Amino acid sequence: MALRAMENAAERYREVSAMCADFEQVVEVRLARRRIESEGRVCQQRPNLFSMRFTDPRGDMVISDGEHFWVYYPSIDEDQVMRHPAAETPGRHDFFREFLEDPASKYAAEDGGTEQVNGRDCRVVSLTPRAGASYRGARLWLDTENHLIRRIELHEQSGNVRTVTLGNVDLSSVPDPDLFTFEVPEGARVRGAPPSAIEPAPMSPAVPGHP
Repeated sequence: MALRAMENAAERYREVSAMCADFEQVVEVRLARRRIESEGRVCQQRPNLFSMRFTDPRGDMVISDGEHFWVYYPSIDEDQVMRHPAAETPGRHDFFREFLEDPASKYAAEDGGTEQVNGRDCRVVSLTPRAGASYRGARLWLDTENHLIRRIELHEQSGNVRTVTLGNVDLSSVPDPDLFTFEVPEGARVRGAPPSAIEPAPMSPAVPGHP
């Protein structure tokens, strides 16, 4: 049943070229016993455009323009921008590719029953990566009616647990191209980032592993 749910979701997304959704994110930092909450709007467009713009903390963002990932967290340091070649992090932020591209070969999937997310019945699927993932495991909440991803929970190598809940999912509109552009703020310095630093959400400097 778990694999069938993944296949239904993969089929649903297969012909989707772009998506946008509101997100609410919670990061449980186990070592520090901290809970970090944030929210905003996420958009992506195939093959390699990505935009995660935060309304809380306002101004924080992660952008892929197809060539580079740009990570800018002015809530932490308004004078620093992290940049990394997009080609070195394939699928890291792309929900389509990461979870729904050939899932049977990438994951061992287990059924977790059904739960509701924002009033929608969802099939919960637990995933264990077979190899090469940047996280230990994941859980997906897949809408039982339209097969959309409603929630993603990542168990990261650091021990942190990151949960992203999606709402107002739009699969029909074409995102504004400006969403996928980034201009370095005047006076900010650009630094290269190791792949592990390209995270889809800001953390405070006190959190282990923050760039």
